[in-house]
Amino acid sequence: MDDTQKAKMGDEYAARHNPFVYFAGITGSPDCAANDVDLGALKTDLASAATTPNLSMITPNLCHDGHDSPCVDGQPGGLASADAWLRQWVPAITSSPAFKQDGVLVVTFDESDGPQSDASACCGEGPGPNAALPGITGMGGGRVGALVLSPFTKGGTWSTTPYNHYSLLASIEDTFGLPYLGYAGTPGLNRFGLDVYNASN
Repeated sequence: MDDTQKAKMGDEYAARHNPFVYFAGITGSPDCAANDVDLGALKTDLASAATTPNLSMITPNLCHDGHDSPCVDGQPGGLASADAWLRQWVPAITSSPAFKQDGVLVVTFDESDGPQSDASACCGEGPGPNAALPGITGMGGGRVGALVLSPFTKGGTWSTTPYNHYSLLASIEDTFGLPYLGYAGTPGLNRFGLDVYNASN
């Protein structure tokens, strides 16, 4: 039973936002405790390119991800707390040696709020957790944005190519030469290309 569905004072972490804890191949590995760590380890990791992991997924807690408003600890929550969290962590990442060398930072969200005309699910997947909520039409989490920061991406540009979370997963899997998980293997699925990695250097 997952007891992290709702924030508690002093513990606003939600396991459901950390996909790695759902794979026995990871949680059953002796490396899990060393690699699935609290965000506090990031500043030390970013000190040099050698100590920075080649892939990190960072998910804020239920206050800083914009979900709760107000937060259980009295913070305003919503976009105000999400923005404050990003203002702290994005510069720490983008000023690191590893990011400057060949890093990519993707900031995205798991769902939108309110009805979306294009909220249909990708690739024939079943309804997402928000499908039955009032105001949500169709399946999936609706239309969300993504911000890609990288030395390989020219600032101030945007792409009109329709991407989704499976596109992001497939793009990561392509980078590491990994097989596709689930709907990331859908034929014709858009993957990040020269519209995203468009810097001329």
